[in-house]
Amino acid sequence: MDQVRNTLSRFVNDRQIAGCSVRIMKDDEVCFEGSFGYADIEKKIRMSENTIFPIASMSKVITVVGIMRLYEQGLFKLWDPVSEFLPGFKNPKIAVEKEDGKCEIADARGEVTMRQLFTMTSGVPYAGKDTAAARIRMEKEKETQASFFIEGGKIPGTREICDMVGQLPLAFEPGERWMYGFSIDILGGVIEALTGRTLGDYLKETVFDPLGMSDTGFFVPDEKQDRIATLYRIHDAMTPDRREYPREKPVFESGGGGLFSTVRDYSRFAQMLLHGGTLDGVRILGRKTVDLISMDHLTPEQQATHNWDTQRGYGYGLGVRVMTHPEIADINGSVGEWGWDGAFGNWFCVDPKENLTCVYLTTNLPGDHYRFIPKLMASMYASL
Repeated sequence: MDQVRNTLSRFVNDRQIAGCSVRIMKDDEVCFEGSFGYADIEKKIRMSENTIFPIASMSKVITVVGIMRLYEQGLFKLWDPVSEFLPGFKNPKIAVEKEDGKCEIADARGEVTMRQLFTMTSGVPYAGKDTAAARIRMEKEKETQASFFIEGGKIPGTREICDMVGQLPLAFEPGERWMYGFSIDILGGVIEALTGRTLGDYLKETVFDPLGMSDTGFFVPDEKQDRIATLYRIHDAMTPDRREYPREKPVFESGGGGLFSTVRDYSRFAQMLLHGGTLDGVRILGRKTVDLISMDHLTPEQQATHNWDTQRGYGYGLGVRVMTHPEIADINGSVGEWGWDGAFGNWFCVDPKENLTCVYLTTNLPGDHYRFIPKLMASMYASL
């Protein structure tokens, strides 16, 4: 794996990233493990296998595994309307963009289904400026935050927030196209509705503890705070972004982006997926359930809008990318490789054909995945 070492060293030595921690396993053996650069440049704290990272959207795959355990228990079907579990999703509306820049609120033709949440075809947006629905969501969040902090209102929990989001307009008709958004967070709210547990407690009991993921969760206790890697604005002279992270259980636990983990913890999670839901004699999911998660679920119409640079050559399964055409991706990898990434440059893959997993954790703002990940993949696959 000299190519991998050289590639990662170059990322750091050329000051393209502050640092990273990587673990590659093949045939159940660690074939590469290394930490490069700094978890905190100013404090001269080196990256290590014990560094804790905010993993952002790599949280999504863990939430998917958690809720698919409930699928296996027969507690829901993929085509069930979400409103069966979160009443706020009943009778959905759509924010229709007009040519004059305004929008019209119209009744949706159908309800959002569980399947559409998993496949990011629900139309549930993140707050932002991209669509009328995203702008409405952003304004609603501002109003809600004001009621918390100015009027002294009670901060809503995960299930309550997800139910509130369900009452806001969608960006398009459910199932019409692919759009990355708040969908997996909604699945976290469904977990709470089905189990009566908080999302964090449920995932700890059913995923983290059984797999020995002792440094993974929605908060980092005081005694571990000094192990958290600092985020760096990589296009702004590697400027640190020093933010406060929760030290105790948060009221809202974001199943779409709120978890912290280490390279070894997440590697155990990835190995469980590689082995069809089982690791070290502990079964988290059934083999056929993992197969269902990791196959392409998009229709041709939905695939047409699944058009990020990082998704070239990939389809989309249940919360994960799925390699379908390496020749379009320009990656020397395998058909069937799958996984996901996170906003801060983090990335992982499961490759059943090569019996391989890779976890790459870093601290980039922005993530710039397309700048780094194809180079890492090229070096990794060239080493096999």
